[in-house]
Amino acid sequence: MRALTPRPVPPRTLPGLFLPAAFVFAVVAFAWWRFSDNTADNDLWGHVLYGQRALALGHVEKADPFSWTAAGTPWINHEVLAERTLGWVHRLAGGTGLWLLSIGTAVVTLLLAWFEVRRDAKDAGLGLTFAALLAASTNGIALGFSARPQLATMLALVVLLGQMRLLYAGWRWALLTLPLLTLLWINTHGGVLAALLLLGLAAFVTGIQRLAPGAVTGRFFSAPPPRAWLLFSTALALSLAAALATPWGPASLRWLVDSVSYTRPEITEWQPTPFDFAHAPFWFVALLSLAAWLLSRRGRRGWEAAALAILLAMAWRHQRHSSLFCLANLIFTPPHLLDLLQRLRSHAAGLVSAFQAAGTRRASALLLLAAGGAALAASVRAPRQNPWAIEVERDQFPCAALHFLEANPVAGNLLVFFDWGQQAMWTLPRNPVSFDGRFDTVYSRALIEAHWKFYRGEAVDPAVLDLRRADIALLPTNCGGTRRLLADGWTLVYWDPLACVIVRTPADNPSLTGLRLPVRAGAEAVIGREPFPNLPSGWVAQATAHLR
Repeated sequence: MRALTPRPVPPRTLPGLFLPAAFVFAVVAFAWWRFSDNTADNDLWGHVLYGQRALALGHVEKADPFSWTAAGTPWINHEVLAERTLGWVHRLAGGTGLWLLSIGTAVVTLLLAWFEVRRDAKDAGLGLTFAALLAASTNGIALGFSARPQLATMLALVVLLGQMRLLYAGWRWALLTLPLLTLLWINTHGGVLAALLLLGLAAFVTGIQRLAPGAVTGRFFSAPPPRAWLLFSTALALSLAAALATPWGPASLRWLVDSVSYTRPEITEWQPTPFDFAHAPFWFVALLSLAAWLLSRRGRRGWEAAALAILLAMAWRHQRHSSLFCLANLIFTPPHLLDLLQRLRSHAAGLVSAFQAAGTRRASALLLLAAGGAALAASVRAPRQNPWAIEVERDQFPCAALHFLEANPVAGNLLVFFDWGQQAMWTLPRNPVSFDGRFDTVYSRALIEAHWKFYRGEAVDPAVLDLRRADIALLPTNCGGTRRLLADGWTLVYWDPLACVIVRTPADNPSLTGLRLPVRAGAEAVIGREPFPNLPSGWVAQATAHLR
């Protein structure tokens, strides 16, 4: 295949730069608005708490200390490095520090992605093509940039793909950097499986191309360097060995592989990406990129096409993986997309000519500036109340109910809704939880299923989830489990439009004496946001006291 000669960048006058500059400004402003989202993830309380306890104790906890349903059972906390980082940042700068960590990681990740694109091609117009693809992909990529360990996977994926490109080109130092990256990644986030999958896929594809060059390369894919398959295979073997270096040894990698195959029908981000209006931008990017790869005249690397194909399949199966596909696509596709646009230019000469008119360009630039300004304004306006720190949405999390329990503590085991488990764990250190976002890292699958049944109001096996051991419940107001407990004689002590608190025996809790039960809160309980707590959880104080 004939490789295109990069076109030199022609000099532009200041008026000629106005429209491209306005376009880049609008894209950057839109990306800032989306990436600067400051709402708390439902696992954030736990990640910070586990990291701060690890820092206080000086070691990794391998048995559950937080739950009454799984107390003392093995806990494969595979995100220890990420959680220590989140815990340290929170201890240093609270919710603002966590927000800055998320934003900073996004900026570094996107800059590295642009560096990889620019290192691979120097064509004029590549920057605007990258910006256009970023604009279309922003919603998908932003899913991976909340304050959670997945931040590490987003950054590590870009580093991985860059190192794989260097390895493909014969840079053997990547045989050291890739295992080191895997060692850090396996102890930071489960997304390391994507690294092992992509390395294995690259070794397989380049090996097939080496064995049957005519059948696989031909006029579509460029022939790989002779030793590419050997280098990829060696990197895979070394990375697999590095993936065993965790506090749990091989058990951690086995658990990750098993966990990926575990269906989670109640968790949205683990469901397939639907063909609907909300996900239209993702599918538009996927179809546009497919067209770019099929119609491009540039040389195509087979392993890069295979990587995008497998990441797209993962995104189709699980919504949480759409950010990985969009990010890898942002690195691999811009040169091909630029070539496609250059080919289409000759077929749309009339439209291009009309758009080149001075008045059209000025109007377009002004519209782009206005759109960018609106995006920047939206990033600091309601519903965000403190846009420079992590905030908790009161209509999604039981903030008012937990404040009630802080003011009126109730002793005993807490039966809690899954999404709220880690916030409750942070807020009520004297009330061990029944279930939380650690999911199958600590809870058995039978216990997980028992909780889903309970939330639906169905009967559960007491040998798996013994409701008689629970003393207090924090559940959604319209939950089937709420209705079941009330039918079983529990007492409603607090109610608001989102959450309610139910107690087995209120008379055993002096804090409730004198209250007119149930205490009811109106719509104000679920309006607005409140700051993510800046002070550590009482669980951290308990760990420190234990050391003393």
